[in-house]
Amino acid sequence: MKKKLLFFMAILALSAQGQEIVNKDVKFTEPTYGVCSKEMSVEVKDGKIVSFSAVRGCPGNLLAISKLLPGMEVSRVIELLDDNYCAGAPLEGYTSCMDNLVEMLKYHVYEQGEGHIKEIRSNQKAKKRIDVAYFGHVCSGCGICNGKFA
Repeated sequence: MKKKLLFFMAILALSAQGQEIVNKDVKFTEPTYGVCSKEMSVEVKDGKIVSFSAVRGCPGNLLAISKLLPGMEVSRVIELLDDNYCAGAPLEGYTSCMDNLVEMLKYHVYEQGEGHIKEIRSNQKAKKRIDVAYFGHVCSGCGICNGKFA
């Protein structure tokens, strides 16, 4: 029994090593990139989301998210929302508001990632030309694409 407990504790310790919270208390406002919202503000205290708000974007979705996130552990938010892409975003298949949020949290809370979301998307744009077709989508003016208006 004692061996099983030690083994289980060792596995937990190894899994926790990957994402150690560096900044348990952080508050930031950062511009988004490649999505309809323009800016996000987040407050983290004791490793949990205290508040989240976004300027512009999908009002129903972002308002709902702002009600769901408070009290959640940052690691859980990242786990749930990482790699969720928006089908209606100007950069379809590349990003979403939630993908922007995840990258911001990784950067500000864990000091991981490639940097501010604007830098990440600028690097993507520099690597290859991104053509985006807008089918009834209202352009957010993010500036990353060479839009083809359909």
